[in-house]
Order: sequence, then structure tokens, then C-alpha cells
Amino acid sequence: MPGGDTRLSVIAEDGNVHPPPPIPPRAAHRPFAKRFHLGDPPRHSYEKSPPPYSIWTNVVGPKGEHLADVRWNKRNSRGGWRRLCLVTVAVVVVVAGLIVGLVIGLQKSQNRGNIPLTSSSSPPPSGPAPNGPFPAGSYSLTTFLDAESDNCTSNGDTWRCFPYATYEDSPDKSKAIFHWIITAAQPKSSSPPTYSISSTNNPFALDFSNVPLRLVDAGLSSERYTFSMLTNKVVIPFAAITIDNSLATCYYNRTSFRADLYTKMRRMYPAEVSASSSAPPPSSTEGTGNSSTNTGFQPWPYAVRIEEYIGGGADVPACYRTTNGNIGDRVIGGLTPEAAEEKCNCLYMNYGR
Repeated sequence: MPGGDTRLSVIAEDGNVHPPPPIPPRAAHRPFAKRFHLGDPPRHSYEKSPPPYSIWTNVVGPKGEHLADVRWNKRNSRGGWRRLCLVTVAVVVVVAGLIVGLVIGLQKSQNRGNIPLTSSSSPPPSGPAPNGPFPAGSYSLTTFLDAESDNCTSNGDTWRCFPYATYEDSPDKSKAIFHWIITAAQPKSSSPPTYSISSTNNPFALDFSNVPLRLVDAGLSSERYTFSMLTNKVVIPFAAITIDNSLATCYYNRTSFRADLYTKMRRMYPAEVSASSSAPPPSSTEGTGNSSTNTGFQPWPYAVRIEEYIGGGADVPACYRTTNGNIGDRVIGGLTPEAAEEKCNCLYMNYGR
């Protein structure tokens, strides 16, 4: 047909001419290019592979640089080795500063003083306790030796009580001073405070540390804090107890030690703190650990009763020869066991005279 746009004439068999049917709307799923007549579809399809990449290897920039050089220049423009070196140096400086600060901080904390926590196995404290509510504090308990008994041993020379003179012998020579420290524990919020007591270095007193105190007769005139324990009493006899008159040391194992520290009963000894000048009760909120004396121990303001005692029996006492401080053979002759009801004791008080 000569004309691509020529249409066939309508042939009507019945002689009547009918109008052509309406043109349907374009389908919505037609390709984008065909829908708006934007040109030909892409020349490439899945049936053909893209052109090889090798054709881009020889691309040269306006200054003669190749594509690989362009990529390398971009990488260098983002920092490269210079930025990496700067980051590494900054990290090293920060780590070094942290280490130096940690070392300096530890040295300062050590310089403030290493104060070990007190426990039942720790050595007894040697100085005043910090301030705290009564009865917490450091106290000197001035007493006199009221009574001495040596019935537990067959040889009275093997039992001695410091200062080796009773009040009946001499009120002044019978004086014995104990230095003890009372420490308040940290109780729970719903429970009353608890206390423990420790001794300090003393030429004659027994050593003990953090023994619990028990409050007895609370609110009564006989209210007191008390504690007791078992210990080993060591005695060096005045007189020789061996045939060859060599020195000896005697051990009273499992000797009972008990103390009562009253909180209302007035003390009567020494004479300067008699009934007319008895010390007033300490404040319930003000600390009592400091003293005007050089020792830093404040006098206990109330009555005190301290006693050590033991009953007779086997190995009471157990005595040994002593040479230059070294323990030798056991002393057998002249020592026979006494009955258990026979007691040896040392009683110290600051009242009742």
C-alpha cells in the first residue's frame, strides 16, 4: 500500500455507513517510553552483556592522569597516613595521662595513712580511740588490788598478783592502772549499738583484742558493761622452786578473766576522786576518747571490778626451768595438784573503800 497512513474504505453491505468504534484508553502497564513517546527503549537488554570494563582502563583526565591515579588522589585527600599518625599519637598521649594520674592518686591515698581494719585476730591498738558516744573511747581504769588468793597451787610462790601489794598493805602501793579502748560497732538501723573492748601494751595486764561487751541490768543502779574470757596467766615466782635454785616460769592455762565497768555506780579510788569529787557522767553525744593528759586516755568515771581466777587441778600450774629466757625441763618436785574448788584469784576494784 503506498501510504503508511492510508486507511481502507468502509464497505457497507446494506448501503448504510456506520461510525467507527471508539478508541480504547492506553493500557497503564505499557512501558514508560511508549506511554509518552519519549523515544526508543534502551538498546541493551538482559540478552546482551555490558561492554567490558577494559575499555575504561585507558581513560585519561584533562591533565593526563589515569583513572587509578584519580582514585589514589581522592584517598590521599581524605587524610591518609598523616591522619592515621595523628590519631595514633593522640591515643598514646591519653593512655599515658591516665596511667600517670592513676599512679599519683594511689600515692596520695597511701600518704593519708594505711589504717588496718581491727579484727579479732589483729594486734591490740596502741593509742586512743576516736571520739564516739559513751562508752566508746580510750580509758585509764585506776584500781587497787583488793584481794589475792593462792589456794589453787601447793606452792604459793607460783601465784602472784601485780602490784604485789594489797590495799590493806598500802593504799598507794596497791594501785594498778589498766588502759583499755572501747570501740563502737556499726549496728543495723533497728538495733541498739554494740561495743567491743581491747587492751593496750601493759607490763602486767593480759592482752586481748575486740572482745564483745555485754550490757547488764540496763537502767538500774547496777547497770554495767561486762566481758569475760579465758587466757593463760604467766607467773615468774619470787622465790626459787627448784632444788638447784634455778629460775622458773609457771603457766596457769585457761585462767578466767572478767571485768565489770559500771555506768552509774560511783568510784571511790583513788582518794582525789572520792564521793565528794566523783566525776560527772559523760555526755551521751560527746566523745570521751580524748584526755588532757599526755597519754590520751581519760579516766573511767565510774566503778570498776576486775578479777582473774582459776581452780586447782592437774597442771595447775605447769612450771618449767628457765635459762636465759629459754624454757627448759618441767619442774615436778614440790608441786602437787589441788582440788578444783580451791581457787587462786586477783581482785581489783576502785570502790568499797
